[in-house]
Amino acid sequence: MVSDTIPYGHLLFAHGHAAEAERLTALAAAFDPDTIHRLENLGIQPDWNCLEIGAGVGTIAGWLATQCPSGRVVATDLDTSLISDEGCPPNLQIIEHDATVDDFPEGTFNLIHSRFVFEHLEERDAVLAKAVRWLAPGGWLLLEDTGPFPFDSSPNELYRRVSKAVLSIATKRMGSDYEWSRAFPSQLRANGLVHTGVHASSHGVGATPMGRAWRLTAEHIAADLNTDFGITATELAAFADQIESPSFDDLCIASIAAWGQKPPVAGLPSQRSSG
Repeated sequence: MVSDTIPYGHLLFAHGHAAEAERLTALAAAFDPDTIHRLENLGIQPDWNCLEIGAGVGTIAGWLATQCPSGRVVATDLDTSLISDEGCPPNLQIIEHDATVDDFPEGTFNLIHSRFVFEHLEERDAVLAKAVRWLAPGGWLLLEDTGPFPFDSSPNELYRRVSKAVLSIATKRMGSDYEWSRAFPSQLRANGLVHTGVHASSHGVGATPMGRAWRLTAEHIAADLNTDFGITATELAAFADQIESPSFDDLCIASIAAWGQKPPVAGLPSQRSSG
């Protein structure tokens, strides 16, 4: 059956959109501290070879390059135009790469990280199996995807209604699956990874980077919000004012993370995450 969805970044949230760099930079400001904490808990070593799938504006790939000075970091995206190569460290390689069709040799990387990517891939299970093959024995995979559950309990009716509509439109237009992460980390264990774990975090909107990112996300699909859910321009403007107001507090999307290790070669020590 031929899908009628359009993959993430091909139309919706394309890097060429005027506000996309600002939106991704705001998302990075919100979630990078969580990601860095999770990566540090995996025990990064200076000689690791790392892969970032869907590097966005490149903040995490750049950080990894500073942590692995005698290794290398490969930052990939469908469109790498938002990753600045100014002052790029020599161990950071930036390439355009589509994980659904492109490949890497087996056993290439000690660490693979991806944030808010797999949820948008209709072939997410197949790509996960590929990513596990790209791991070296003893290597770690860290996946972070969206958890929508903070919206279900929001006491703010307009915020809840618009936010849930945003996710519904992404599901309809791009085939995104925001429930996939709630099965973490069973998908990793099913692919043979060990020492798995799971963690979730959520950040507040208001006068915050998360508020800015979520406003830009909703405004990007304003026409769909009106057509599919009857959300008017007046309501969207009120929503935008609300979620960037310093007097408004509510939780936004959660980042659900799962990690696991490819079993090391027999006889070699296994480095276990502290969680």
